[in-house]
Amino acid sequence: MIVIGDVHGEYHTLLELIKILPQTKDICFVGDLIDRGKNSKEVIKFVRENNYNCVMGNHEDMATCDTEYIKETWMLNGGWNTIQSYGGLQEFYDHEDFLWMQELPLFIEYKDFLISHSFATDGDETSVDDVLWGRSFMRDNCKPINIFGHTPMEEVKIINNKHYCIDTGCTYGNKLSAIDLRTKKVYSVDKIKEK
Repeated sequence: MIVIGDVHGEYHTLLELIKILPQTKDICFVGDLIDRGKNSKEVIKFVRENNYNCVMGNHEDMATCDTEYIKETWMLNGGWNTIQSYGGLQEFYDHEDFLWMQELPLFIEYKDFLISHSFATDGDETSVDDVLWGRSFMRDNCKPINIFGHTPMEEVKIINNKHYCIDTGCTYGNKLSAIDLRTKKVYSVDKIKEK
């Protein structure tokens, strides 16, 4: 399986990354497909049409939450770009992608790996807040190797050989990264200016 870091609507960069990856249908995303970049709808369409796996990120969580406070927070964190990519707020809520996002799992267990949006411990011990929002890298009691995103780094960061942060800040002008779980090889492409 190949796991791809936070895309944040950077569709054209995602396509460039896909071109350099080993050919496989076994791909998983660590969430945060949407917001910040201009092409959230295209990113989700690409993931869904290819039947790729994805865990819920904090941005999908904000987008599908029904409290006013969270909706306001979402707008301040790139939500407006997602709404524009769908042609409006009601169009977004009425689109089948909205329901798809609501049903994303919090984590996926794959062989000796736990794939989550944020730094996690074992699946059964990880709280919803931790797996979506946590930024503490201090825990080391994860039995499987944890692959996650959420906290942008300049390069893929390996912590105690158990945790791999693969968010390399594409939406902030850096690059989009992925890791092949079989070989632990990292693939990266620089951000492409979105159209």
